[in-house]
Amino acid sequence: GDRFEIVRFSTEAEALFGGLGENSAANRERAEKFIESFRPIGGTAIAEALKEAIEPARSEHAQDRPYMVIFLTDGLPTIGATNDDEIVSQVKKEIGARTVRVFSFGIGTEVNTHLLDRLAADSQAFSQYALPKEDIEVKLSNFYTKISSPVLSGLKLTVGGGVKVSKLQPAALPDLFKG
Repeated sequence: GDRFEIVRFSTEAEALFGGLGENSAANRERAEKFIESFRPIGGTAIAEALKEAIEPARSEHAQDRPYMVIFLTDGLPTIGATNDDEIVSQVKKEIGARTVRVFSFGIGTEVNTHLLDRLAADSQAFSQYALPKEDIEVKLSNFYTKISSPVLSGLKLTVGGGVKVSKLQPAALPDLFKG
C-alpha cells in the first residue's frame, strides 16, 4: 500500500509522477529510469524541491498514514531561497498542520548541516551524513533500515494526579521505529 514520488532538483525541481505513484513494478522501473537520467548540472533549488516533495501530503489520502520525505542532497542552496530561516519557514508553511517528516541525508563536505538538521528536527525526524571516503551504500542502507518501519507516531505524554512537570527532554516525543 506504500506510494512514492521522486523529485529531481538542480536549477529547478521536477517530479516524476506529479503526485504519489503506487508502489508497483512498473512504477519502480519507471523510477529507476528517471534516477538513471540524473546529471549533476546547474544549481541547487532546495526550497523548490522540498515544496514539490511535500505537496502530495495535501491529498486527503495522505492524511491517514505517515508521510515521509527523504531528502538527499550534496550541496548548499544556490537557487531560489538560500537563507536557512527562509527555507525552514517555507517548509513549515507547506507542511501546515499535516504530519510530515523530513529525513535529511547529506552527502559530501559541502553540506549545510545546520539547515538539514533544522528541517529534520522541526518535523520530528532526523538527519544523517556521508563523507566522500565513507561507504555510501552502507550509510544509506543503515539510514533506510532505521526509517523503513515506523511503529508509532504522534506520541503524546499525559501526566495525571496533579503532578507538575517541567523541562522535559525531548520536548516533543519523536516517532518510534522498529528496533
